[in-house]
Amino acid sequence: MGIATDSMVCEGCIISGGHIHKSILSPRVRINSYSFVTESILMEDVEVGRYAKIKRAIIDKGVKIPSDMRIGYDIEEDKKRFYVSPNGIVVISKGTILE
Repeated sequence: MGIATDSMVCEGCIISGGHIHKSILSPRVRINSYSFVTESILMEDVEVGRYAKIKRAIIDKGVKIPSDMRIGYDIEEDKKRFYVSPNGIVVISKGTILE
């Protein structure tokens, strides 16, 4: 069972066994089992794979987060792959392909 606490979830989202906390999910976002998203904004058609963890991120349209990926937990590692704001917000641009 999916859980969303202190969050805004648009219609058409599927939270399939994941946990959302203090986040905003745009239409057609899919959160798969055992994943955790906190303090983040996910735009339309984002898919979060199983066991993925996302913290303090803005993820633009159409991005697919692979299973087991960690975003926002190791800022130095995130800076090598994505834009990170001076306040530590990880930004992943539209259509980024993650592996």
